[in-house]
Amino acid sequence: MGSIYGTLCSIGRRVRPQMYSQFSLQYILRSALGRLEDVKSATSNARIIKRRAGSEERLQLPGCHAGAAQAHSTGTGEGGRRSREGEAGHVGRRVVSAGNMAACEKAVAEAEEKPEPATFRELGVTEVLCEACEQLGWKEPTKIQKEALPVGLEGRDIIGLAETGSGKTGAFAIPILQALLENPQRLFALVLTPTRELAFQISEQFEALGSSIGVKSAVIVGGIDMMSQSLALAKKPHIVIATPGRLIDHLENTKGFNLRAIKYLVMDEADRILNMDFETEVDKILKVIPRDRKTYLFSATMTKKVQKLQRVALKDPVKCAVSTKYQTVEKLQQYYVFIPSKFKDCYLVYILNELAGNSFIIFCSTCNNTQRTALLLRNLGFTAIPLHGQMNQHKRLGALNKFKAKNRSILLATDVASRGLDIPHVDVVINFDIPTHSKDYIHRVGRTARAGRSGKSVTFVTQYDVELFQRIEHLIGKKLPAFQTEEDEVMVLAERVTEAQRFARMQLRELGDKRKRPHEEVEDDSEQSLGIRNKVSGGRMRRKVR
Repeated sequence: MGSIYGTLCSIGRRVRPQMYSQFSLQYILRSALGRLEDVKSATSNARIIKRRAGSEERLQLPGCHAGAAQAHSTGTGEGGRRSREGEAGHVGRRVVSAGNMAACEKAVAEAEEKPEPATFRELGVTEVLCEACEQLGWKEPTKIQKEALPVGLEGRDIIGLAETGSGKTGAFAIPILQALLENPQRLFALVLTPTRELAFQISEQFEALGSSIGVKSAVIVGGIDMMSQSLALAKKPHIVIATPGRLIDHLENTKGFNLRAIKYLVMDEADRILNMDFETEVDKILKVIPRDRKTYLFSATMTKKVQKLQRVALKDPVKCAVSTKYQTVEKLQQYYVFIPSKFKDCYLVYILNELAGNSFIIFCSTCNNTQRTALLLRNLGFTAIPLHGQMNQHKRLGALNKFKAKNRSILLATDVASRGLDIPHVDVVINFDIPTHSKDYIHRVGRTARAGRSGKSVTFVTQYDVELFQRIEHLIGKKLPAFQTEEDEVMVLAERVTEAQRFARMQLRELGDKRKRPHEEVEDDSEQSLGIRNKVSGGRMRRKVR
């Protein structure tokens, strides 16, 4: 798409210099603006010509006297012809006159006066889906939705890059549902996700947006009986949301199920899908779905693997990038605490007391440490609940729903909860164990400060984590401030925390024994599993001892 400057020049080349006076400036500007695809580009290009004009006016030949300059600007008289034919005229043809400048400024002003689309209706979303957005409390489109929705509604492939919590699900769900309204069909779209919890969340979004038009979805993930999933697929839902591994199981083993008719493929959190060694499964899926389809690839980060997948899976895609570098949201306050490794539990309890009244997600590196820390905090009276990969799917969803419903104020999780999950009321994220991959830090802290809200994150840095922490600071391009702590007050908690640690280890062994015994149900979040906590002196630790 050419700029206004280029368009003016191209028109000028077709018109003899002697005929300039026959073409009004308004006609030339109208012709130029008519070639632009949208007002936004007009604004940008008008600014470019304005800058060029300013620099070229400063380069006018000093020999151009007032009469010649006036004749040149009006384009009439012998002086005007001489200036056009002479050396000064040669420069003059490249210099935008004062009249041209005024017209360009007017074009800029008119373009800037016209606001960008501020509602879903202005973006082209159909009325029934606009009403659904209003019912969900989506008052206006997010940045990624403003970029992606017009492209998706045109039927183009999309590469969406945006920071976490930016509304990516709506950006791909709305175009799919609008296309489904126009051409109703079963097994219309396939959405691939890296985690089970994210799959259920996306399903909820699709069914909420499509509730008035009867949209049905099926979630196909591990940890759930395949027979019940086969029955759900036999009903031929409109949308299938799946993790790659379980989807391959059904493609190979479920009779009558295939994806030969789907019209849309979405890969959400594509970088995570590929980092979890799902490349083989994704290749198999791409071979059994139609080539004549629309493909949406959404990711928070553009890795080499994602670029490779883009070349294979997408046709002439449009890149909708809200964020082009690794970054965290502006309203997130990020801190670190430098502590000895042996006192991590004490500092955790101290910070939970200091920030009492908030909701927390605490990230641990292993399932075992997640469970241990949850038991420790329960023994000290905190309403903590674990979420990790060793829990079955029923318990994982139960834990997540209890936290969402605010029945529990602290969720301890592995990185299974770090991507995509939209939990509106998370106030603080604590990196109890620092992530080994710097990019995971961005996704962890992205669980708070979502959708324009503010939030805090605190990262624990021990003597063994300094290099990892420096990598994180390098990635996000900023130095984090220290979270202020009082060492004396932390040490006051040491005795009670040590006692709670001992009981937590006992409970952890009991849970391990129960898992080894067949036919015995292990309830990780029952009050019975907290039975030992009452033996911890002092009961609940709501405030620190002074």
